[in-house]
Amino acid sequence: MDFTPIIPTNLQGIIDPELLALSEEVCIKSATLTGSHNSQVINGIKELLRKVNSYYSNKIESEGTHPLDIDKALKKEFSSDSKEKNLQMLSLVHIEVQKYIEDININPFSQDFILSIHKSLYDRQQMENFLRIAYKDSHIVMKAGELRQRDVEVGSHVAPSYSELPTLMNKFETLYKFPKHATQAQKLIYAFSSHHRLTWIHPFLDGNGRTARLALDGALLGINLEGYGLWNISRGLARKSLEYKRYLADADIPKLGEYDGRGALTSKGLKSYVHFMLETALDQVTYMGEALKLETLNHRTEKYVRLSQDGLVAESSLPKYSLPIFKELLICGELPRGEVKHIIGTKDRTATTLIKELIQKDFLESTTPKSPVRLKFNAHFSSYLFPELVPRR
Repeated sequence: MDFTPIIPTNLQGIIDPELLALSEEVCIKSATLTGSHNSQVINGIKELLRKVNSYYSNKIESEGTHPLDIDKALKKEFSSDSKEKNLQMLSLVHIEVQKYIEDININPFSQDFILSIHKSLYDRQQMENFLRIAYKDSHIVMKAGELRQRDVEVGSHVAPSYSELPTLMNKFETLYKFPKHATQAQKLIYAFSSHHRLTWIHPFLDGNGRTARLALDGALLGINLEGYGLWNISRGLARKSLEYKRYLADADIPKLGEYDGRGALTSKGLKSYVHFMLETALDQVTYMGEALKLETLNHRTEKYVRLSQDGLVAESSLPKYSLPIFKELLICGELPRGEVKHIIGTKDRTATTLIKELIQKDFLESTTPKSPVRLKFNAHFSSYLFPELVPRR
C-alpha cells in the first residue's frame, strides 16, 4: 500500500496558491502572539494551554477531563470514581508527554519519535487500564510503543496490514523531509499533511489519534512555528470533531482518476483536509490574538475580582488588594515580594498575608518561598479570562 502524495499538489507538483496564502497567514499571525506579553505571563499561559490541549485532544476521543479536574489531579486530588480517576491520570500523562516533546530535539517525522510518544503515553503503571483493548469478542493487551500485530478497520478505513507497517513507517520517515529551501508556509503544509498520513497508516492498536496529534505538536515545534504553544490545534479540532474526522476520511480514498494528483491516494481529498486544518489553525490563532490583548485581560480580570469579592463565583472570595497585584503582574510578569507593599500601599505584614493567601488559593506562584511571585492561570480563573478556551462548569 502507498500513501503518496505526501502533500497536495497538482499534476506539475505545485502546491495550490490558495493553500500557500492561507498557510502564510497562519505563520504570520502566530508569530505576532509572542510579542504581546512578558515572558512570565507567556510561560504561564503556555502552562495553561498544556492542560487545555490535553482536555481537547482527549475530548476528541470522547475521554475529555475538564481542566478543573486536571488542576485537582495536579494537586493529587483524584476522583473517587475509578473511571474519572483514570481519565485524570490520562490527562496528567498527556501533559507530561507534551513537555517531553517540547524539550527534545529530534526529527518529528522519525519512527523513533512516534514510537516514543506512544510509549511515553502508555508505558506507565497508571495507564494499565488503557492497554486492555476490546478486540472482536474478547480483549487483548496492547504493548506500549510497539507497532500493532493485528489487522484493523477504523470506520470505513481498512488500515494497512500490520505486516506492511515497518515498511510504511520507514517510508513515512524518509519522505517527510522538508525541502532545503522550503518556506515556513510550505513546512506547515507538510506538517498538516503528515498528520493525515500517520492516521492513515494507523501504526498502533489503540491511541493513534492521540499519538498523531502529539506528533503534530512535535512537527509544529520542529518547524519553529513561532507562537505555537500560545494556541493549539486540538481545541479547534474538538470544536469541529465531526468535520475533522470527515476530512480525514475523505483524504483516505484512492486517487480519483488521472487528474487527481500524482500519487496513490486522492490529492483533492488531501487538499481539502489541509485547507480545513489551516482554517482551523487560523481560527485558533485569531481567537488567542484577541484574548491575549492586555486591554481584554485587564477588563476580564477586573470583572472576575469584582464577582469574586461580591460572592458571585464558586471559589471563595479573593482578599482585598488582589486586583492591583493581578494588574501589575499582567504588565511586569513577576514582583519581588518586598515590592508588593508599595503596589498596594500597606505595611509588610498585610502584603505578606496577601501573598500567602493568594498562593494558597492558587492565583499566585513562585519558584521558592522567598522568590518573586507571578500570576498562576488556574483553570477556574482562566475560565473567566478565556471563557471560550476553558469551559466553565
